[in-house]
Amino acid sequence: MCSCRSIAALIALGLAGAALSFTQTQSWSPLDEKIQQADALQEKGALEDARKIYESALQALGSSEPSPQVGYVLNALSQVASSEGKYDEAIACAQRAADVYAKLGDRGREAYALNYRGIAEVQRGLYLDAQRTLSRALELSKSAGDVQSEVRILNNLGTANYFPGKYLEALRAYQAAGRLLDQSQMESWSGYWRQITEINEATLYQRLGRYQNALQIYQHVGTSSKGLTAGDQAHLFTNLGALYRRLGDPWKALDSYQSALRLYSKQHDADGEISVLKNIGIVYALDQNDLGKAQQIFERSLARAAETGNQREEMQAHLYLGETLLRKGVLKDAGREFQLALTQAKTLDTKEEQWKALYGRGRTEELAGELEKSEADYREAIGIIETTRTQLQISALRAEFLADKRDAYDAAIALLLRKNDVREAFSFLERSRARTFQDRLAGGAAGKKTAITPLSLDEARGYLDNSTILLEFWVSGRRLALIWCTRESYGVSQAQLSPADLKAMLAFLKAVPNNLGGDWRRESAILGRLVPGALPLSSNLRRVLIVPDGWLTSVPFDLLPSGDRPNALLIERVSISYLPTAALLRREARDERWQLPWMRELVAFGDPAVPPSQPAADGLENTAQLPPLPYSAEEVRTIAEMTRGKVELFLGPSDRKSIFMAGKANSAVLLHVSTHAFADADSPEDSRILFSPESRAGAADYVFLRELYDLDLSRVDLTTLSACDTERGRMIRGEGVQAFSRALLVAGARSALTTLWRVDDQPTHEFMKQFYYYALQKNQSKAEALRSAKLKFLRSGTALANPAHWAAFVLNGDGLNPLPIFVSWRMIAASAAGLTLLGITLAVAFRSWYRRRVLWIHRP
Repeated sequence: MCSCRSIAALIALGLAGAALSFTQTQSWSPLDEKIQQADALQEKGALEDARKIYESALQALGSSEPSPQVGYVLNALSQVASSEGKYDEAIACAQRAADVYAKLGDRGREAYALNYRGIAEVQRGLYLDAQRTLSRALELSKSAGDVQSEVRILNNLGTANYFPGKYLEALRAYQAAGRLLDQSQMESWSGYWRQITEINEATLYQRLGRYQNALQIYQHVGTSSKGLTAGDQAHLFTNLGALYRRLGDPWKALDSYQSALRLYSKQHDADGEISVLKNIGIVYALDQNDLGKAQQIFERSLARAAETGNQREEMQAHLYLGETLLRKGVLKDAGREFQLALTQAKTLDTKEEQWKALYGRGRTEELAGELEKSEADYREAIGIIETTRTQLQISALRAEFLADKRDAYDAAIALLLRKNDVREAFSFLERSRARTFQDRLAGGAAGKKTAITPLSLDEARGYLDNSTILLEFWVSGRRLALIWCTRESYGVSQAQLSPADLKAMLAFLKAVPNNLGGDWRRESAILGRLVPGALPLSSNLRRVLIVPDGWLTSVPFDLLPSGDRPNALLIERVSISYLPTAALLRREARDERWQLPWMRELVAFGDPAVPPSQPAADGLENTAQLPPLPYSAEEVRTIAEMTRGKVELFLGPSDRKSIFMAGKANSAVLLHVSTHAFADADSPEDSRILFSPESRAGAADYVFLRELYDLDLSRVDLTTLSACDTERGRMIRGEGVQAFSRALLVAGARSALTTLWRVDDQPTHEFMKQFYYYALQKNQSKAEALRSAKLKFLRSGTALANPAHWAAFVLNGDGLNPLPIFVSWRMIAASAAGLTLLGITLAVAFRSWYRRRVLWIHRP
């Protein structure tokens, strides 16, 4: 849990708006001096004294006609009331000010007044009202030609959409503000509002799980925050604290929160203080396990929120207090707090807090033994998450949306497994994994939106033949489950890893392949604990499809013990291929078994020509330090010699990105790329494949992961990335590893061969030669050809028998079908000759028969 503030602009907006003083258009008077005195008191935080002067001034102005002074004072009273937590009064004062300006025909100041009203409505939790008010204010600002006002109102409109979970609308508002700022770069106010807009965008990214993006923005703003007000800086520290906690650094989080608390106290910002107190409580509850202190802080935060009438903060205080009591084991009180949070969340229509409250209440009920109620709450929570996610129509926003929400899915899966409801557990497991991949897959290359029905266990079984078994893994903390199914049956096995076993397993995977020494069989035996009980491998099963989960995506399953043979590895027993989600089974197989020799069979790129003296592109890798690839060109040519169809090879200087992206990549059944690749764990879409420069004097070029997603590879049956670490990438909870294979499958390739770790150039060349021999010359299925190549290495009796040289290669996608068979010209010539000979033989035979028959008929 974490709580971040997206209203970095709200308080600052009021102060900035107040600067638009009526004194610019009217002569100075003693009353003006009193109002200026009240402004100074408000700035210092002496709200009660400022209020008295404003009210006295308003009384003195009351009998006069509507004037800018009356509107100004009403706006000021609205700000004071908001700072005191009296939001209904703030709304009323701002509306009165707007009415005054409307009568005066001053659209600009009317927009300012409605902006204050919208701020108060957001703070009051009246999000729909705020959206309407701010939309009207935006119209008035546009008609008045006040661009600065448009920017500030767009920021607040984004916030009014952010809190109820309308994230796409929020993003659009912030982006609209950014475009206006791009057009106003020379204005003196643009720098300040650029910072505010960036903070709000970062807060949105933070809510959606894009933590690195958010951190980069916060750090950028923090280095140039001189123009920010104390309140803005406090909001920035609050959000940074929440982000540091999410990234696993609670001590940095506490430092940021304390800095924010000091600034809020100086500003007399009650809402800010409540927000920071709540976040400090979260650190004590979840990171330091000081539940008593956390409870005191949340109760203090709750009382302060109730006192100021801030329903949003009151709702969140109930939510976090419920979590604290749940961890203390006080189930009845915890359930009550979750129920109060849920009631307020429904009143405020905040989806994020609704699912969290249901998830918390469900856990409370499960611990109390009320399993049916618990399951119902988990299902409702997941339903809210799914609905919210559906509204995020931009895939970049969806990518990390499920990261912190996977807990709700895991709770439902664990409960269903506890009830031995394997079918429903499988369905929820499929709903919790690789969702952005599934969205892109359903949308196709054209990007069309298609509703996705979760894959059922029975549907998955229907796609399997009698020799195939599907292994669907689930991990949550130390819990491990394996749901397996064949065409005829299904089952589940579960285990709880000990802390020592989990630590040893992760240490082994982190050290691979460096720990695969001479005694690699003993070292890798720990992987056997990943399968609770023996695998149900009957004698007829020859193929395994594996859907890994979480950190299991980095496991070389080849090295698991087969279970039915002493000291035998799984790869010695069956062929293995992988799926990001079992939903990929829905992709229809191509009916293109036979191809003619004039059709293109292979397009290959390799041996990138990057002279050491050339600079790296855009400050990326120093290409002078890259190891050479002396076997790359030979590897490509060796594969080409095994083909029967048409081939095109782009090697050395011809190995260019422009050729790859221009359609050549999708012009053959086989796409082979032999080069260097780089997995970017911080920014997965920036993972990249190296290509030669476009010109001799140019720098190295790259195809980025984000570009692969947009390619059309619908004609490609197999894409091989013969490069290092191409199956590595950033692990996103709820999505899986963001590796090249996923992008290639989404682009339309039926299967992708990639690597879990770096393999030297010469063993890679030899391995590819063996793999393509079995796939092209022996017509084995892709998964079986991969298995044959691995067994060739394993049983070679040479240094290549070590799995460091062969277990890195993994096949994702369709591994069950063989590659299309290309009929060679030689086969056509032989067939033609055979047909000619057959024709001649038949003609001679017919002539002989005919002559005999005629002679017999005419015999005297």
